[in-house]
Amino acid sequence: MIKNYLLIAFRSLRKNRFFTLVNVLGLAFGLTVCMLIVCWVMDEYSVDKFNKNGHKLYRLHANEHWGGMQTLATTPIAMADRLYPKYPEIETVVRVMDGGSLALFKTPAYTEKTASYAYASPNFLEYFDYPLLYGDRQTALKNPEAVLISKEMAIKFYGKVNAVGEALQLEDGASLLVTGILDDMPNASRKFDVLQTLAFNVKQNPWLMRPGSFSVSQYLVLREGTDLKAFTAKIQQEAVVSGGQKEELWLQPFEDIYLHGRYDNGKVVGGRIEYVRLFLITALIVLVIACINFMNLSTAQASKRGKEVGVRKSLGAPRTSLVLQFAGEAMIMTLIAALLACAAIACLIPFFSDLTGKSLSFSGTNISKYLLVLLLVTIVTGLIAGSYPAFVLSRFAPVRVLKGDTKATGGNLFRKNLVVLQFVLSFGFIVGSIGVYCQTQYIYSRNLGMDRENIVYIQQDKGSRENMDAIDQALRQLPQVKSLTYSSWLPIALESTSADLDWEGRPDKLVLSTSPLRVSYDFLSTMGIELAQGRDFSRKFSSDSAAYIINESAARMMNMKDPLGKYISFWQGKGEIIGVVKDFHFNSMHKEIGPMVMMLSPFASDYIMIKLHKGATAAGVAGIQNVFKTLNPGYPMNYHFLDEEFDRLYSSETMLKRLAAVFAAIAIFISCLGLLGLSVYTAEQRKKEICIRKVLGASVTEVTTTLSKEYLKPVLIAIVIATPISWYVLHSWLNSYAYHISLTAWMFIGAAVIAIVIAVATVSVQSIRAARTNPVKYLKSE
Repeated sequence: MIKNYLLIAFRSLRKNRFFTLVNVLGLAFGLTVCMLIVCWVMDEYSVDKFNKNGHKLYRLHANEHWGGMQTLATTPIAMADRLYPKYPEIETVVRVMDGGSLALFKTPAYTEKTASYAYASPNFLEYFDYPLLYGDRQTALKNPEAVLISKEMAIKFYGKVNAVGEALQLEDGASLLVTGILDDMPNASRKFDVLQTLAFNVKQNPWLMRPGSFSVSQYLVLREGTDLKAFTAKIQQEAVVSGGQKEELWLQPFEDIYLHGRYDNGKVVGGRIEYVRLFLITALIVLVIACINFMNLSTAQASKRGKEVGVRKSLGAPRTSLVLQFAGEAMIMTLIAALLACAAIACLIPFFSDLTGKSLSFSGTNISKYLLVLLLVTIVTGLIAGSYPAFVLSRFAPVRVLKGDTKATGGNLFRKNLVVLQFVLSFGFIVGSIGVYCQTQYIYSRNLGMDRENIVYIQQDKGSRENMDAIDQALRQLPQVKSLTYSSWLPIALESTSADLDWEGRPDKLVLSTSPLRVSYDFLSTMGIELAQGRDFSRKFSSDSAAYIINESAARMMNMKDPLGKYISFWQGKGEIIGVVKDFHFNSMHKEIGPMVMMLSPFASDYIMIKLHKGATAAGVAGIQNVFKTLNPGYPMNYHFLDEEFDRLYSSETMLKRLAAVFAAIAIFISCLGLLGLSVYTAEQRKKEICIRKVLGASVTEVTTTLSKEYLKPVLIAIVIATPISWYVLHSWLNSYAYHISLTAWMFIGAAVIAIVIAVATVSVQSIRAARTNPVKYLKSE
């Protein structure tokens, strides 16, 4: 029996080659997109899941009232020290601190700068399962002068993997002892090539031990069975900061941090999980569109198989056997589509990895998981896509179909509704793609309040600081250099905050979270930042070393209508405000521009900012490299462009823009296949009507217009339904940005025009074909 079913299935599929091909391709496209997204989503969910003790790790957070609620994921070391001995629920505390800016490591044979380093407490490797090739996990970080390096760095520095016992020198001349070699990094949110001890960093920077130094990620290891909610309630009774303001302490599971890393008003409100959900919904929508397409194309062929069903029912075939047969045919096509999807995924996954910025692979250790998911998706897809056609075909009444009553196939309204649903989803993709594109273009075209073009930045090292005057003079003499300055942070990614700002008339309990920026002379002119009032730091005024420049937001927050000449207290003591700059974006556009204070401190700045003349980039970089090679030998010179940092800041938006366009194109393509199925079915049902119209003198254009009008109705209905839904979804996404575009009617009109044009192009092909049918072919027997 099964053999017979398979034989009939393959004969049917071979007989209807065109529809079989279209069906299989539609499902293959849907499965390919779905599985590529699933690969990405599975990779996202696997981040930081490599620790056997991960379920016991909780990061300590502090909600601080600094001009509004702010959640800090780094906390003072003293904060955890205060909690640990008091609460038996805490097994221990593990501390980690990112290295931050570039650091220089060297041996007599090799020197390298890297930002991929971190500091950790001695028990770090006991609770974080980073693989160690050589060394003892229990003792590797016990010695304050110990250091762990990756196997790649070991080969670079020492020409061998096992470099345990070797010496590694730092920029300031301090010597560290290599006590362990790290293997390839797991799928972790924090990766590094060098791991030093936190004790060593504290020794060099004693300020880390201050109660107000929010600098270290602290993970409380809670004992098994601890009630997190009850324990959180206990520790929230602990800390009180100066001024009588209460710190709200809370814990977040370590394994949740990567996906849930955005906070608002002291609570977790999102993060990368929003992209994960968006991608999962996208995968589901594309797969649903493909399934709908399959149903439409399958039922479009129902009239051709009506007599087959009638004959088999007349011979006693039960409906169950017919359902199994047609469902089996659907499953065969789905399996073929799955095989094509596998081949497509293997070819496309490198391209998809580039788009998403992840190293994905449909092979290796993950292949079994991916294939299992693909199998489950294939079975579910086959059942969903094949169930409706199977039940429709199996319910035909033998008497009616054997008499040639094609209306016995029924379901025309349902098929049109499916096409409406397809284009509702596809229209949503088009609108979403337009919205993401416009927001991304807005980000890149918005006036940041400063220049980012033709600016090269170089992080200083010990050598450049020791030869600062000579390097400065040599750089200024280069004809390609327009100006240069220095700063403590990159002005488009200012991550530091401080609660130290004070001024006359400040309310007792008001604390402002202020972004501090140490700068040199000519900073404003080099970066193209405009003054609203006052002046820039000048070499003519020696008193400027104690003066400040603030931004407009700081002036508003301090309620200063005329801030020039007034005094504030900040990192350099009490000083006069000599200038107010117009607000500029020194952080992501997801955040509103906050208070910022600039201080003159040229010799404490970490970055050299060099503005080149337009069109002189290549020659300018070559000249800069020559200056450093001559005046700073022995230190590698790493240069970057400020617009590259800007691109990195909005890499997620760029990825979303590209993928939205790709997914929209795929959704439209599959939907058009569904529309093609409906047009083929309708033309088949109305073939005699079309022929009679032609005999009565109707032209090809008139017949095509008549048919196309009916085909376009579902598309127009879909646009009406999808417009308010698309507006709501896109509006919600845009609200995650403090600065964003406004939704305009042309976005939806443009999307509607695109959908209509594509639909007309699709149905016209079949309509013209039907209109050019020879009437004799179908009317000769009448």
